[in-house]
Parts: sequence; structure tokens; C-alpha cells
Amino acid sequence: MAMKRCPVCGEKYSDTYKDCPFCEEEAALREGGPIRRSGGRGGKRAAQRRPSLLSPVLILLILLMLALLAYLLFGDQIADKLGLGESAVPPVMDQTEPKPPVVDGVPGTEDGTEDPDAPTVPDTPDEPDGTGLDYAAASQLPAGLTLSTTDFSLFQVGETHTITVSGGSGSYQWFSQDEGVASVDESGKVTAVSKGDISIVVTDGEKQGTCIVRVKVPAAGTTTAPAVSDNGSGGSHTLNREDMTLSVGEKFQLKLSGVTTALTWSTTDAGVASVAGDGTVTGVAPGKTTITVSWDGASKSCTVYVKR
Repeated sequence: MAMKRCPVCGEKYSDTYKDCPFCEEEAALREGGPIRRSGGRGGKRAAQRRPSLLSPVLILLILLMLALLAYLLFGDQIADKLGLGESAVPPVMDQTEPKPPVVDGVPGTEDGTEDPDAPTVPDTPDEPDGTGLDYAAASQLPAGLTLSTTDFSLFQVGETHTITVSGGSGSYQWFSQDEGVASVDESGKVTAVSKGDISIVVTDGEKQGTCIVRVKVPAAGTTTAPAVSDNGSGGSHTLNREDMTLSVGEKFQLKLSGVTTALTWSTTDAGVASVAGDGTVTGVAPGKTTITVSWDGASKSCTVYVKR
């Protein structure tokens, strides 16, 4: 059996057919009659592929997934570029009523005048002077400055005594515990003001030194200073200290006023403090002793405390 090709439709069919079965089939379909074949086992037209719907649907799904992914990753940026973000929403106007102005610390009315019924606003405290230190703050600093004396007495209003200081940065500030008892200036000069015992503190900003000042002025209504320690002396004789505190090795000169005769100085415990012929007392060891000056059968005494 051989195959031949139809010159009309181009299909191949067996040579057992007299005429092309494919052409006869198409002619029958056009005329609506039965299909007739001129003989043979019949031929098969080459199958024609129908278009598939799967490919367009798959492509559409892929596009939708890509669009969703782009929205999740870049949705905010896209919305901003399109003017659909939060910036495109008009701001909400503040519906609260405007506050009235403040006049000299007192809230005023809308026309700018002071409102007498409004509560007074407290004034803002003044800024500090820049030092940031006062007596309380300075006294809390660690000790470390050396003073010429750490305890002395003044016996008259206006009497002065200058304290010298060493160590530290060389730039010092002085503070009095009570300016009503004794004041101190920037050079360390202490001035007696009224009766009382206070402390003077000096600091370089990092360390401090403290000195006790005892102002022993006459009580109100008296005109003469009370005797310090007078045994048989009837004159006006004054010892410049009746008590004081020294450090070990520190020196201080006691002076007696109103006497021109020779003076004799003594100590009850030379192991605590010694005294020279001119009244200079030197701290020797921690403890307490009494320094006595004698003249013409009279004497005055000063209690001395020596600390480490």
C-alpha cells in the first residue's frame, strides 16, 4: 500500500482510495449529508492543536502575585509619590482656645491687660553667681588646706585677725558660718561683729580648711570686757586668747595687753603644748593643757587643745 498526497487539500491518504477522503468529508460537512468515502480503510487528518487556556491564566496569576509583592514592599513609597500618604491628609486645626498673655508674671486678658483674678505665677529664681558654692557646700568638701590657725578668739567688736592658707590651687574663697557674728573678706581677714562662736571655711573649689572663731565681746549693757582669768589683778589686762586649738607643730603667739612689767609664761603639760618666753605656743601632741602668764603677782590663763 502506497500513500499519495491530495493536490487540493494537501493531505496524504492511501492509494486504495479512488478520491481524497478528506475532500469528500469536507464536502459532506458543507452539504450536511453523511460522510462518504470512496473506499479503503479511511485516512486520518492530522490532528490540529487547540489553543490552551492554562497559559494566559498562569501568566495572569504571576502578574497578580508580583503586584501584591510590590505593594507589600514598596506600598508606602508608592503612596507618597502618588500623594496618597499621610502627608496628603490636611492637618487638624487646633480647636483649643488661645491662652491669654502673661503680664509681669500674672496671666492677662486678650487685650494684654493684667487679669486681677488670675493666680500669680512665681518669679523664676535668679541664676547663681557662677561659683556654685556657699558655706554649706564648701564645708562638705574634703579637708586638705592648711591654715595658719584653726581656733582663735576676738574680744572687741571690730577687732580683726587674718588667717593665711597654703596648699590647693592658690585661688581661694572664704565663707563665714554667720556674718552676724564674724565676717571674712577675700583675703582671709576676720572681723568681729557680735558675741558668738562660728566657723570660717576657705576652699579652692576641691578641698577646704576650717577655723573656729570665738567672738567674746562684752555682754549688752557692759562697757568693759570680762576678765579672761585674773588671779589678783585689778587692772584692765587682756590676753588675746582664752582658749584655742592647734595642730601638732602649729604655733601661735599669746599676747597680754596693759602690762609693761616682765611676763612669765608656763604650761601645765609641756608634752601637749610648749610656750616660749615671748608667749609663742607650739602644739606638741594631741591633748589639753593650760598656758599661764604671770606678772606682779597677777596671772591670766588660756586653755589650749592640740589635735592631730
